[in-house]
Amino acid sequence: MKPLFLPFLLFGLISCTSLRAQTPDSIPTESHSLLDYFCHELDSLPRVKLDTDWGVLLRTKMAEQYQDAAFSFHHPDGRKIELKVKMRTRGNIRKEVCYYPPVKVKLPKKELKELGFNSMNEIKLVFPCGNSPKEADYLLREALIYELWKVIHPVFIRTKVVGLDAWKGPKQRFSSFGLLVEHEEEISARLKGPIVDRGVLNASGLERDAYLKMVFFQYMISNTDWSIPNRHNVLVMQVPGYSRVMAIPYDFDYSGFVNAPYAIPAEIFPIKDVTERYFLGFEVSEAEAQQTARFFLEKKEALLDRVATYDLMEERSRREIREDLEEFFKILETDKAVLRNFVTKK
Repeated sequence: MKPLFLPFLLFGLISCTSLRAQTPDSIPTESHSLLDYFCHELDSLPRVKLDTDWGVLLRTKMAEQYQDAAFSFHHPDGRKIELKVKMRTRGNIRKEVCYYPPVKVKLPKKELKELGFNSMNEIKLVFPCGNSPKEADYLLREALIYELWKVIHPVFIRTKVVGLDAWKGPKQRFSSFGLLVEHEEEISARLKGPIVDRGVLNASGLERDAYLKMVFFQYMISNTDWSIPNRHNVLVMQVPGYSRVMAIPYDFDYSGFVNAPYAIPAEIFPIKDVTERYFLGFEVSEAEAQQTARFFLEKKEALLDRVATYDLMEERSRREIREDLEEFFKILETDKAVLRNFVTKK
């Protein structure tokens, strides 16, 4: 397969928006993780080199077996930092349908400590599904959705877009974008709350305001690929300051905003295409629907601005998403449409 070379913009509003800022010419202290370091880079697009036996990874991707790899990047002062890591494939559908499935990277704790980082040694990395500019666009669309959620709620999963150079020894495999995604252990440590991954759960047991914003958000991006009872594509946590557990959304490749070629709505929903919106809110009252609609209208300009300044994405894709957002906001502008589309209370 021929390597893919994409033009990388030097500047883009792709930040993790978390923790205090730090000087760009310093390695973080041990209270910071490697992801913190990437999140607090300058506005330039960080580049990561990942060297491994890609043939073995792809042939055995369903087995999710760890293999050796080298993870390297350059410090702003020019120093090359290389870590010997273990990585394996992960994910459900993408592992089956994507040529390059997502991976989990396990970093060596000793080397992290020597560099001044803390012991958070696992990170997720998502590649474009295939080797084409269109596949890279799908990845950037998903990365943008994570950015849009940050506009809506202060509790989120951190991500960082990087320039990714994949090598096997002296030969380059491909060059594209990659998406670093915060691991659950680090999310729990950062938010100082436990992940709730056991027990029966339904929407009535969740922190209500965050839930309402989440279900409106999922409708906004045309996404039905999530479930509270199954904890599917939502991370459930007990976050300090909130009386009930909270559902934090992630994995948006089945959304209409991304519109990946493999994304098909589940048969239980009365829609035939992921670009069709379908509301999954549980027992939403008239007052809740109207209040949440007003909240999103207040965030309209901030959301549109986040799309407009997302310079990593081509203008055509940004225009498509802006138009889709405008359709969503039109629904919110009249009480009749709000009540018709969002009230589900029996």
